[in-house]
This record gives sequence, C-alpha cells and structure tokens, in this order.
Amino acid sequence: MEFAYLVRPAFDRHFLENASEEQRVVVGEHSDWLEARYAEGRVRFAGRCYDGPFGLVVLNADSEEEARSLMEADPSVRSGVQSAEFYPFNVFLARERRRQA
Repeated sequence: MEFAYLVRPAFDRHFLENASEEQRVVVGEHSDWLEARYAEGRVRFAGRCYDGPFGLVVLNADSEEEARSLMEADPSVRSGVQSAEFYPFNVFLARERRRQA
C-alpha cells in the first residue's frame, strides 16, 4: 500500500538561507533518514518544490499505522521543524529514475 505525506516548509534555498544551526542539523538527519528508508524499500520517492511551499514523501507500507509511524519517525517531523499532512496515496504512473554517470 502507498501513502504520502506533505511536509512544510520545503527545505528550499529560502529556508536554508535563514535556517539556524539546529535546523541545518535536522535537514541533514531528514536526508539521511529518507535515504535509509529508501534503501529499505519503505520510501518510494521523495522530493520538494525548488522554491515552493512543500516537500512530498511517498511511502510503501503494509498498513496506515505503519506509514504513520514512519512519518512520525522522520527527524524533521519529530523535531517540529516541518509539519506533516498524511494521505492514503495511489501512484498511477511511475518511471524508474535513471542515475546519471
């Protein structure tokens, strides 16, 4: 099953220009956490608007409870640096991302 959560604010250049040292640490933890969950197959994809209002994380989970637990474990959500909105989600079309050499 797939679920998505929107996080606000986006960790875009405007956020980073004004971020405190503590917030910058959380940005790094958030990135590391997403990459680890991606390697486990729990994060299907994640991204953010370049200069927009939100980021998006799409999860693969066996249940809504598991997906919500994952969202709540995200360091940016857990610390309160980002707020999250949770939704059941259905990926209609997807193409595998090609790594650039």
